[in-house]
Amino acid sequence: MERLQELKNDVFRCIHCKACRFAYSGKPSQKGIGEYEGKQKTVLYEGMVDSCPAGIEYGWEAFWNAGKIWIARSILSGDLEFSESVRDVIMPCITCGMCSAQCENKVPTVDIIESLRAACVEAGVPMIDKHQLVDRLVKELNNPYGGKAGERFQWAKDAGLEKYIDNKDATIGYYVGCTASYRQKNIAEATCKIFEKLGINFTLISDEVCCGSPFFRVGAVDTAQELMNKNLESFKNLKKVFFSCAGCYRTFTIDYPKWMSEDEDLPFETLHAFELIAKLIKDGKIKFKANKELKGKKVTYHDPCHTGRHFGVDFEQELIDQSKNLMFDIRKLDQKLEEWFDKPRTILRQLEEDVGIEFQEMYRIKMNSMCCGAGGGVRAGYPDFSLRTASLRCDEANAVGADILTTECPFCWRNLSDANELYEHGMEVLGILEMIDKYDLLDVQEKPSEDYILELTRFEPEEE
Repeated sequence: MERLQELKNDVFRCIHCKACRFAYSGKPSQKGIGEYEGKQKTVLYEGMVDSCPAGIEYGWEAFWNAGKIWIARSILSGDLEFSESVRDVIMPCITCGMCSAQCENKVPTVDIIESLRAACVEAGVPMIDKHQLVDRLVKELNNPYGGKAGERFQWAKDAGLEKYIDNKDATIGYYVGCTASYRQKNIAEATCKIFEKLGINFTLISDEVCCGSPFFRVGAVDTAQELMNKNLESFKNLKKVFFSCAGCYRTFTIDYPKWMSEDEDLPFETLHAFELIAKLIKDGKIKFKANKELKGKKVTYHDPCHTGRHFGVDFEQELIDQSKNLMFDIRKLDQKLEEWFDKPRTILRQLEEDVGIEFQEMYRIKMNSMCCGAGGGVRAGYPDFSLRTASLRCDEANAVGADILTTECPFCWRNLSDANELYEHGMEVLGILEMIDKYDLLDVQEKPSEDYILELTRFEPEEE
């Protein structure tokens, strides 16, 4: 309850304007691609579009963000007590952050919802059965899938990458995450093989455990902190840690510093693998090979919430924290967001130039990107809702005629791939790095030195 109390002023700053239910909430004249009849529903892709997955799924006011803020306000004022009924309204939310991105009052909606859930757990209301199951599994096996700890890196051994497991000479690490270790092993293998082709001396840490993201999201904060402390201890001797999972990257980069002691900093720097590839392209160190199979294929890109909008909201919060009030130079934020969201698109544009794909954006992109439906504990707890949301996103890819739907998160990959198959959307779902590896597209012009990689930062230094 303490964290929710800390956010009380933010909770009461919400004026219930309902902008949070839309993408492009402030752009009713936004140009789009028109009406499209999808597998799930017909959507008009222009102007403002309903984009809160829970609100779309359930319809009732309580399930939209504005309703959950009313619940938080009522809990704080003592007009409502936590119960299983309250839990069952606040849990079917993917915490995608669309509401926060649309909010003109800069209310940190995701923080509020996660704190509301944590307070609900603290009040003694049991988590739903499936969340209790994954909580038990992670405590027993250090992952929510029930995989054996000794098999976490079996994929690396099978792929001939065993020499990178606990490589003592490396100062650069690759945190794989549970989904890529036990489910989407193709993503982990592709990332490692690209690192290998680039000549990077990296390590996989055998003591790696779940990042804790699912548990920060569903309110099991004690479990999440235990996992955080294990990972910080295991990775503390590295200088740079790369990720291929959006959720893991967000958790290490944004959540860990919030839950560490005030006098502590992350002992290493974090970057997503796509940031490295984008930088190598800009510096002329890599290109891509032509490929007959891919030439002419229409490719679109899904921005994962955790590497997209969540980072964007965090950048915005940094500027707010630096200000004495809510006034800050929006141009600085816009420039930062443009540079951030351009990174995966740098790769796709180079693939367009070298390989011959046709890169086509969906209507909802970047800060307005529609969620894949997997996060916030929803994939585990409410799988049907999760897959219907993923199908809505696949509809949007179908609407632009995509042959291939790409993303850069194994969890998004799983949900979009499952919905693509279940609802017969007829596309191929690939990670960008997975596509590069699968079709042997990487053309290394100059291998990056270790110093080059260690000097990489999230953003180019500002000119004096």
